[in-house]
Amino acid sequence: MLICDNKSGYSPERLFALASRENNKKRGGLIVNFLQAKHVPAAPADTLALFDRLAEIVADGISEKKVMVIGFAETATAIGAELAARLSDKCDCTYIHTTREKFPEEMRLALFNEEHSHAVEQCLFSDKGLSLFDGIERIIFAEDELTTGKTILNFINALKNTVNCKFSAASIINGMSGENISVYDEIGADLFRLVKTDSSAKVLEQAMEVIPEEDGYFDIDSIPEELTMRMSAEYDPRLGIDGGEYEKYCESFVRQEFERMKPYLTGSTVDVIGTEECMYPAIKLAEYLNSKGYKALCHATTRSPIVPSRAEGYPLFSRYRVRSVYDDERRTFIYNLYECDHRIKVIG
Repeated sequence: MLICDNKSGYSPERLFALASRENNKKRGGLIVNFLQAKHVPAAPADTLALFDRLAEIVADGISEKKVMVIGFAETATAIGAELAARLSDKCDCTYIHTTREKFPEEMRLALFNEEHSHAVEQCLFSDKGLSLFDGIERIIFAEDELTTGKTILNFINALKNTVNCKFSAASIINGMSGENISVYDEIGADLFRLVKTDSSAKVLEQAMEVIPEEDGYFDIDSIPEELTMRMSAEYDPRLGIDGGEYEKYCESFVRQEFERMKPYLTGSTVDVIGTEECMYPAIKLAEYLNSKGYKALCHATTRSPIVPSRAEGYPLFSRYRVRSVYDDERRTFIYNLYECDHRIKVIG
């Protein structure tokens, strides 16, 4: 994959590597971002710095006073949250992310399909109804990586008869072809990104040939309640919330929870585990722990089945099956677990 432009502040080798999806005939390859705090444990300072660089580019490219950021579940919920928080420094910014979780049907604002995913259906819900879009001048979709851009186009088509505003897409990596970019140009949708690669669709079509590792099992229930942070449903980004308020809530709640957990954190190294769509609060907790002298990394469980391998240069060396904290029947995973003094799980 050829890097055409890189504004991330990190070398490509530091930022991402290719992996293989398991049993996905639509798209066999996957870009694993080392700094996103999803599949690979990451230092929260690096994660937030990466997201903030993207936010700076978006902020410089828009002039509207009332905007909305829509993050994509699962992997881009934290990107969207940090983007909305930084945009709230200059304008009125609402944050909401898509979800595969179940909410009352009367709260559904949009239903659309994700082109390449193992679980294609995504929804947007709000207890505020369509009033959530009142006065919105621009919607910015937040993603980790754009390969063809078709998923966001599906979303725009699902919303365009409901919302009269400009549309944009912001991503860490953009691998769209010139043909796909021209579709966005035709509808006047801006594309913001940190890294531009040549067309990545062909690269990601086929899975890499690697010798897979055997699955392990991680008992998430072995993390005691004393080291479990449960977010309040009152501040649920799945339903829409002010971007600045959500950041302030997360930071305040993290400080409160740290005081509760502190007696149990007798060691120095901490693995903070977000759960599925709940990523941003885990990153903020890990950031706060580091400010208090701990050595904390963060990552998250995921529905995505990715092949693990010990092959040289391959990003995911281990995979563990995990009981979903949201649905006992759901198959989820965590990758690259490492030895540490404590693990904290974050549920929201």
